[in-house]
Amino acid sequence: MDIKLEERGESFYNPFLAPLVKELQDKGIAVEDQGAMCVFVGKKKAPPLMVQKSDGGFGYATTDLAALKHRVQEVKADRIVYVTDVSQELHFKQVFEAGAKWGIVDKNTPQLDHMMFGMVLQEVVTTDEQGNEVKKTEKIKTRAGKSIKLAELLDEAKERALKTFQERQNQQSELQASKVQVQIEEFETSAEILGISSIKYYDLKQNRT
Repeated sequence: MDIKLEERGESFYNPFLAPLVKELQDKGIAVEDQGAMCVFVGKKKAPPLMVQKSDGGFGYATTDLAALKHRVQEVKADRIVYVTDVSQELHFKQVFEAGAKWGIVDKNTPQLDHMMFGMVLQEVVTTDEQGNEVKKTEKIKTRAGKSIKLAELLDEAKERALKTFQERQNQQSELQASKVQVQIEEFETSAEILGISSIKYYDLKQNRT
């Protein structure tokens, strides 16, 4: 299929950030707002795209604009696809609009797509000031180190399936049990197949968003 993979981390674009902000300033695209340099795009009530913080630091917006310019002008990309969760929808809309305002993208050249997917959530149990149990749903953040490991998820799926099999066997009458002798090894194998298949099915049946 003639596919080549080339990884470029955020640090690759660091040398381009300061010159990028200066260029945006010189062109009047980035303006100062409360000490920060911002690009105003989209709806009036939407927060601006901050390309330089008031303390002089740079954020994701600056890096994404630098990456967009590099991919358009150096890589000569025909199509750029961004794969992130849906919470980044506004951010990439603004990046694309800023790119158009800047003049590095023109209508659909190159084609820019944000292929967003639904957030992966987990239920967290905490206690309030009165000591009552409070359940809330929050986004899983891998950087926080609290995400569930895939190996643990698969192991638990197998354990739950195995428990279900054992409960069903215990509910059988003595007559049925005498006719059907199921070996523990068969339980183990079947539980692994059912557990992993269930996770696959649940994951694949969801809409991407």
